[in-house]
Amino acid sequence: MNLVLDLLVVGAALVVSAGLGWWLVRLRREYVTAQREIARLKELAVRKADQVSVLSHEIRTPLALIKGSADLLVEETPGPLTDVQRRFATTISTSAEHVIALAEDLLAQARIEAGLFEVHLRPVELRAYLRSVVRELRLVHDRDIVLDTPGPPARVLLDPQLVHQLLSNLVANSLRHDPDPVNRVTVRGYVADPDVVIAISDRGRGMTEEQRAVLFERFRSSAALGEGTGIGLYISRHIVELHGGSIHVDTIAQHGTTMLVTFPAGGAA
Repeated sequence: MNLVLDLLVVGAALVVSAGLGWWLVRLRREYVTAQREIARLKELAVRKADQVSVLSHEIRTPLALIKGSADLLVEETPGPLTDVQRRFATTISTSAEHVIALAEDLLAQARIEAGLFEVHLRPVELRAYLRSVVRELRLVHDRDIVLDTPGPPARVLLDPQLVHQLLSNLVANSLRHDPDPVNRVTVRGYVADPDVVIAISDRGRGMTEEQRAVLFERFRSSAALGEGTGIGLYISRHIVELHGGSIHVDTIAQHGTTMLVTFPAGGAA
């Protein structure tokens, strides 16, 4: 009887061992297959980003020439224009600028999806940096953009180029929601230890809960048709996340919107 039991135990152990070995072999095969698929998809994403980069460059170069020529006409550098001619030249310049911005957004999106969107932190003095960015934005938008930087000077870690793009996107979004040229957009920035806090506020039409729910998704925009690409805020969210932070929206329909960005002043952990 004991011999029979011993044989049964040994047999069961052999069956379990064989089954476990087969399961481990299968698991290893699936792991190798998954790794190959990940590598293939990453290669495709990088290739796509490269293609978009080339296309973006090919689009931006002639458009920059078109916009520059139209701007010279608007400034009447070659000679006086009639009102109709000036209006046409202004339309050409504005449309070229819109398509250039779209090319930049598509390039940034492709780099995000390929995992090539990297943050390069540098120490900057926050108040001086924000003054510089807002000064440029005033030239671009020709609108009343107010800067409020309460508190003492503070050095923080951030990627100047990416945060510039972030602020450009958020200010442009605020201006689209506040078309009244009399109203102002306010950029507020300060350090509330341990975070950098940046808020962009407008007095525009605000958003509904449904619009806010899809605000940071690709190709979804709360702006009227034709007023935005639907990519800028998607990119903005990734820029903030690369800094280890978050972005929140405080809005009431017909009563304005505030975009609130926070990220660690000492850099992402």
